[in-house]
Amino acid sequence: MTRRIVIVGAGIVGSSLARELAGRDGCQVTVLDRSPAGRLHGSTGHAPGYIGVLGETPVLTELARATVRIYRSLGDDAPGRARPGGGAGFEETGCLEVATSPAAYGTLRRRAALAREAGLAARLVDAGEAAALAPRLVDPATAVAGLHFPGDGTARAGLLTAAQRRLAEAAGAEFADGTEATGLEIRAGRVHGVWLADGTLVPSDDTVLASGVWGPLLAARAGVELPLTPVSHPYVYGGPRPARHPRGPFVRWPGRHVYARDHGDRDGIGTYAHEPRPVAPADLGVRAEEPWPGGQFDGAVAAALALLPPAHRFAPDVRLNGVFSVTPDNMPLLGPFEGLPGLWSATAVWVTHAAGAAAALAEAIDGGEPGPAALAPDRFAGEPAGELRRRALGHYNDIYAAG
Repeated sequence: MTRRIVIVGAGIVGSSLARELAGRDGCQVTVLDRSPAGRLHGSTGHAPGYIGVLGETPVLTELARATVRIYRSLGDDAPGRARPGGGAGFEETGCLEVATSPAAYGTLRRRAALAREAGLAARLVDAGEAAALAPRLVDPATAVAGLHFPGDGTARAGLLTAAQRRLAEAAGAEFADGTEATGLEIRAGRVHGVWLADGTLVPSDDTVLASGVWGPLLAARAGVELPLTPVSHPYVYGGPRPARHPRGPFVRWPGRHVYARDHGDRDGIGTYAHEPRPVAPADLGVRAEEPWPGGQFDGAVAAALALLPPAHRFAPDVRLNGVFSVTPDNMPLLGPFEGLPGLWSATAVWVTHAAGAAAALAEAIDGGEPGPAALAPDRFAGEPAGELRRRALGHYNDIYAAG
């Protein structure tokens, strides 16, 4: 008997899930996305691309471990595109967390202990070694110490998504690009399909929302509340410079809510050190991006750039105001909606956890199990929407580049 699975969203989460499910006995996988083929208009296309294994909770660490294993395995699917220490679109650059105060150093020591407990490689370094590891990004005059994670990496999310889509299609999955999902077909208290903008019904036995910041819109049309709050976030790029390989480590300043990335041919920097700027789901356009607002963002970016060594501070050449999701506990919404059989969520998932989350969800779908209870999308059922939104926005400044 054929099991029809429809995935709404062809970003890195939806494509990862399609790869996991396609080819399994009896699974017929269809992926719907309103973006044209090869275009990543959602959060995948705007992610800073940090792949850090250590999470604040064990479940996130395990999802990240699984994600790294899968990203490493993708190299054979994209000859010539592999990066040192990884597969297509993944490079083991390492990550360096930098403290600029005694309090921030305490955070690094706590994270070093968590890494040891999780069996991860991590090493505290002094300010001089931190600057030597990332000379373009770490100012030895302000650094107190650093924490180096050699096994972390950076992602080129577009390559990772494309590689997994190719594997999914080779196993029989179908991708319908330029196709907008507008509603869900519900009969006898169960989801039986997805309605498209042209009035077509795509029948399904299982429907997965992997549509990122737009997920609450489709869920609401089915009478389901998805406790996900879209927020806008600043990231800027410097001007082009001669490309260099290997790239330096991803750098984070946890105490300052700032992160920076060596993109090879330019540097980039992002910051969470500003008041959260929520975006109403109904106000979202077709891209997970908003106009640059100036003001508060300009000030936050200027403060972030001041952390770099004076010789390597740059005037922003490109300014990006991307939109991503926050949740009331800063965790993904992954698993079935218990009150509406046939509907699953794979939303609020970072690139850091995407492939691991997809693998866990595929096992749940194929085996009929709910998956990790800590990530259940309806775990906040019965709580006031306003309170959930307030808590979600309260986590924004705690993120400092989860991925």
